[in-house]
Amino acid sequence: MRRRPPRLRLGAALLVLALVGSLSACRPLYVPLVPDDAPLPVARTRLAADSELVLVNGRPSLTLVVAALAPGAAAGGWLAVQWFGPSGRLEASESRWLDAAGEGMSLNFVLPPDIALAQGEWRAVASLGGFVLRQFRVDVSTDPEP
Repeated sequence: MRRRPPRLRLGAALLVLALVGSLSACRPLYVPLVPDDAPLPVARTRLAADSELVLVNGRPSLTLVVAALAPGAAAGGWLAVQWFGPSGRLEASESRWLDAAGEGMSLNFVLPPDIALAQGEWRAVASLGGFVLRQFRVDVSTDPEP
């Protein structure tokens, strides 16, 4: 049996000691679940439960019903809808101005006719002032229904 040179054994021993020393120095990071000085939740604009994305004549159609506007939305804002196809790529988008009187308003968005309709899951994301309100999904089948 061949013996290893003392320098190699010494180097391996130092490496093991360095690794063990660094592992013992690791301490878990404590992050409080709810900090004592947590800010109060911000009231945001909400959509009503009867907002929905359905197929109308085979094309996705989104109906948004504004349930409540945030207190800061008194000046109004752009309500945006982005359409994502089955590939996950952004296919189209549309925006409409929503003013302070928009509470209870119903808005209808239809996937533009120039967008090719592919089979699969289509998503519509509604946002107001950069905050996502809700994401909707619908499955599109190009097969005729029985």
